[in-house]
Amino acid sequence: MADTFADLPDALVRDLLSCAVPLAEEIRIGIDNLKGSRDTYRKTALDRKLIKRKVDLDVPREPSVVGIDGSYQIHRLTSLDLCAAAAVAIEGTSKEAKRHWPEPYHRMWAKGVPHKENTTLLIRGLMVSMELNLAKEAPHDLVLLDGSFASLIIYLNQGLSNIEDKPSAVGSEMKRLWKEGDIFPCLLALLQSDRTVAVPKFTSRNELIAIGGLPPADGIDGRTLATLLLEPGEYTSPLSVYGGLPGGEPERYHLSPNFCSAEEQNLMNVALQSVQVIYYRPFGWVPALRLEVPGSIANSPTRLSIALEGITRQFFSPAVGEPYPLFLADRMVKSLGSGVAVIEQTVAQHVADQCVDVELTMLCLKNYRTEGGRGGV
Repeated sequence: MADTFADLPDALVRDLLSCAVPLAEEIRIGIDNLKGSRDTYRKTALDRKLIKRKVDLDVPREPSVVGIDGSYQIHRLTSLDLCAAAAVAIEGTSKEAKRHWPEPYHRMWAKGVPHKENTTLLIRGLMVSMELNLAKEAPHDLVLLDGSFASLIIYLNQGLSNIEDKPSAVGSEMKRLWKEGDIFPCLLALLQSDRTVAVPKFTSRNELIAIGGLPPADGIDGRTLATLLLEPGEYTSPLSVYGGLPGGEPERYHLSPNFCSAEEQNLMNVALQSVQVIYYRPFGWVPALRLEVPGSIANSPTRLSIALEGITRQFFSPAVGEPYPLFLADRMVKSLGSGVAVIEQTVAQHVADQCVDVELTMLCLKNYRTEGGRGGV
């Protein structure tokens, strides 16, 4: 604890600590008010038949499950950017289901590139391309993606839109993977699949109010509200995510026309508009999960039962706050930064050994900033 504030000015630490108790009290009042409205929300949800019980679905065989997550790293050196992107697929725990990938599968790319403003957008788009490529190849009954379908498309579009006529190494790799990895067919297949579930950790959306008709609640997202009103083993009726509000226009997303035709984009949006959201609380010690599922799952009690059963079996400890393969994949890709740091040290050692002016060389390789991120939103 003594080292926690070691790098902060004393006055800032005092101000920070002085606001802790008032902030805690403010949050306590907000949570108490939220809990006080639980009965009202739950009664309304029951009246509107929004709450379902998993036990009322058919009991399926144990499905095989895989979780996929990705991350990227950019180490800003004086003379270049050291970039890396990776995606990892982890098979879930299994008692009866056939194991397909006992070892983690992955995609990885690393390179040194010149400084450019669009590098972050490109490397993130490359990361998502790797995730989609792995997801399409997975032979499992249930494929869990970290993040929402919309975030995957947005990151892809940002990457594709920044590929120049003379692309950088990152742009060239994304262009290659887009074509050789058939990334658009992968995306479309996942949006239409009966085995894909997107599991975003956070979103400000609240379809339970906007579409489900629950009373308005300022500042409360759907996952918070679902955690409040669902009992363990309950889930909400499927609600449209991207189809727009009742009587309104559906949401439309885009990919760069240089890589995706108008017809392909229309197919993507039609598939996206069939996606529905289900909130599910498998156990009392787990907050409600936001599950975005294609219409082929939402409209099939059998496929929905398989999806919920597969997710339920991936929770076995309060220490795991998301389906286990996603939890493990997240931990793995978080470590990408450590791996890139080792590459950085190796580069410095190798270059210094081969040069005469070591001092100038090391100045060119000095790290002044490290950036990174993961795909899940």
